[in-house]
Amino acid sequence: MAHTREEHGLVELTEPLPLNSLTNADIAPTPIAARTWNWWHIASLWVGLAVCIPTYMLAAGLITAGMSWGQAVGTILLGNAIVLVPMMLNAHAGTRYGVPFPVLIRASFGLSGAHIPSLSRAVVACGWFGIQTWVGGKAIYELVKLVYPDIAGWGEGLRATFGINGGELACFLAFWAVHMWFVYAGTESIKWLETASAPILILVGVCLLVWAVQEGGGLGTVLDKSHLFTKPSLVASAQNGGVVAELSVLANPDGSPRAREMRYAGSAADLAEQPWTPVESRFSAALPVDATQIVVEIRDGAGHSAVLTAPVRAAGQTGGSWLLTVFFPLLTAMVGYWATLSLNIPDLMRYARSQKDQAVGQILGLPTTMTFYAFVGIVATCASIIVFPEVLVPSQAPWDPVALLSHFQQPVLLAVSLLSLVIATITTNIAANVVAPANGISNLAPDKISYKVGGYITGVIGILMMPWKLLENVGAYIFTWLIGYSALMGGIAGVMICDYWFLRGARLEVRDLYRPDGVYPRWRWQGIVAFVLGVLPNVPGFLHAASTPGGRVADPGFFDSVYAYAWFVSFGLSFIIYAVLTTGERRRRTA
Repeated sequence: MAHTREEHGLVELTEPLPLNSLTNADIAPTPIAARTWNWWHIASLWVGLAVCIPTYMLAAGLITAGMSWGQAVGTILLGNAIVLVPMMLNAHAGTRYGVPFPVLIRASFGLSGAHIPSLSRAVVACGWFGIQTWVGGKAIYELVKLVYPDIAGWGEGLRATFGINGGELACFLAFWAVHMWFVYAGTESIKWLETASAPILILVGVCLLVWAVQEGGGLGTVLDKSHLFTKPSLVASAQNGGVVAELSVLANPDGSPRAREMRYAGSAADLAEQPWTPVESRFSAALPVDATQIVVEIRDGAGHSAVLTAPVRAAGQTGGSWLLTVFFPLLTAMVGYWATLSLNIPDLMRYARSQKDQAVGQILGLPTTMTFYAFVGIVATCASIIVFPEVLVPSQAPWDPVALLSHFQQPVLLAVSLLSLVIATITTNIAANVVAPANGISNLAPDKISYKVGGYITGVIGILMMPWKLLENVGAYIFTWLIGYSALMGGIAGVMICDYWFLRGARLEVRDLYRPDGVYPRWRWQGIVAFVLGVLPNVPGFLHAASTPGGRVADPGFFDSVYAYAWFVSFGLSFIIYAVLTTGERRRRTA
């Protein structure tokens, strides 16, 4: 390969790229001289990526979905260990050849076919960008309320249409504008931001952990409360021609229930007409025989209340096994959490100094930070039901840190904490959710769309997706959003890894990835077919979960069971199908 040179395992082009529709400066191979990120930079990158509000929310979501704290921590560690494998395998190509994800994917999907996986990844990243920007904007909103409480009354008329008020929208857009500045500043600003903020973010996690342990009465006492989340706060079943409901109300230190009164109805619209009665942990509800749900409102004597909704299950409905309905879906969600970045990790690792730096940095940075910060989220969520008497039932516990901090009464502490969350959100969002879609959109027409323009388009799409809707329910967040898109990511990863390692033996013709007349075709049908067939079995289960309130199917059928393993199913099938379809090509290469 006279058009390239190799230095310590790193390859770079020795001739300029052709000027055509496949090339621009933003997606060109990174020169060896510009590959300056050492293992500390990469580990710091992962600290910045992992320490974020959605990480905390996912961890808390595991226990609210029915896991003990030990099961939740183990699932998080296992999920990150699993996703670290494709992460490092795909990073190898970025580090060795200096190419970003949209260019690397041309080898396995074709020069034009690469738009399919690239845009699939970009759309998911736009959704994540919107989510992260929303939760960061919400933190800014809480900060502004400290000095200007009247913002809570801004634009209430917008709530009926958009689901948020004018103050929340203004803070969301302001935070969005900060992200657009980093897009304008370019990739090197990400390295500086991650390195500077990593120690601060770790300190914030330690402080939150110390608060939870001290205020909750000790680590053992706090973690012991995790068992309260293993059962829904409200369940209902049809029995003997009626509806029997069970209500799990938290207790005061003296053993009395925190909620004093309750009322129920078959719908939220009918609730206001019902009389208040003393709270009961188990009661027969006077609802129609064909009732499909029950809505219960509870309140204490201090003005705090909660509204709970539960489907009415048929008699004998078991809800499925714990492994099938809880563990495997949550493990899949955990893998799916970083399945996105496991694809476009070459976008970042093409700046690594060596394979050793990218490997060590990722091993030290990803599983350790994710597990630690997730553990912080678990401890803090468990502590909240001890510390805050206004939390009446386990499902009411604040499962995102902004909601948790809003319970604090010390303005200075609240301000510092919320500001730290804002920094944490920026560090994750720029690296994980702007770089990928910006490069992917740029790849559509590299000669016309730059990285910056792609970043601006990402920002607009993130707004239009109304991300606050995705976070309205923890079940929908995990069982529909995370597991759903993991099916797409697994299919792409299966094809990528099989092509680069199994078919090509980690060898690429870098120059031809940018040439329409090179060895790579416009459309590589083997990659496209393998991707589609790998994802297809997950579609029925996804549609069922998406149409089920909370995303969690009570009694899973065959396709629901397949969907519980979405990433693994799509990855395995796509890998195997691609290997079969390229058998003849592989034989010719090894002949």
